[in-house]
Amino acid sequence: MPIAENRSYFDSLEDAVGKLIKELNPRDKQSVYRKAKNDLCREFERRKCQFFYFRKGRMGLEESNDSVLIKVGPKKRGHLAAYKGEWVRVHWISTYGFSMECAVQKVKMPKGMEGSLIPADGLSSAEFTSDIALRYPKNRAQVDGKPMIRGIRGEWVSATPTDEALQNREKDEIPDGVSYDKPIERPGNDYLYMEQYHKYAGYWIKTYATREDLSTGKLDWIPVGGKVYVDRCGDIPSGWNVRTADGWKLEG
Repeated sequence: MPIAENRSYFDSLEDAVGKLIKELNPRDKQSVYRKAKNDLCREFERRKCQFFYFRKGRMGLEESNDSVLIKVGPKKRGHLAAYKGEWVRVHWISTYGFSMECAVQKVKMPKGMEGSLIPADGLSSAEFTSDIALRYPKNRAQVDGKPMIRGIRGEWVSATPTDEALQNREKDEIPDGVSYDKPIERPGNDYLYMEQYHKYAGYWIKTYATREDLSTGKLDWIPVGGKVYVDRCGDIPSGWNVRTADGWKLEG
């Protein structure tokens, strides 16, 4: 597809910096992650990249990302963008707390590679071809402004479950481990209340439950291993309760 100026694309370059970015895993042990992050920063410095520092104006990255967008083009994390006839890579070094650090590096795009780049800032249904769908590097995508997810069988499906699916009256293709916040309108309130669900063993489970729900057997349909969060009740502390073969047990 044609390359658009100022649009973010997934970083698929296999240069020294690109390889270090792919090796960076926040789930690693802290010492391992810190070393990998320091190695990446040193490699950025050797490439004479530019560093930008921001302070969050509010909780969330939108405001700072817009600031980066004004300066260098892309607004996504760890992506490439065509900007004023050049290609730049943007990677957030730090996004925690109120201080944020962003590295911007000018890169050379290998000949013929532009055509294989995949947009990272949402696609239209016309852009989301079978080839793009197959190669898409994430399990979630925005298509025509709607959230999509790679389903149980590998096909792309809507990431928004139906009310029937949330009540487990019908099955959907959304995989286990996914969470969904259902907006609920309450009379007299100007804001929406979010009711959280998560998928486990093929069932949608409402994340929050009451002590009464557990004690009356209302949630005994939940498979063994399923969890719900219950607030404190008397001397019983709040926390995650796990469904076991012997009933509900407070985790930890």
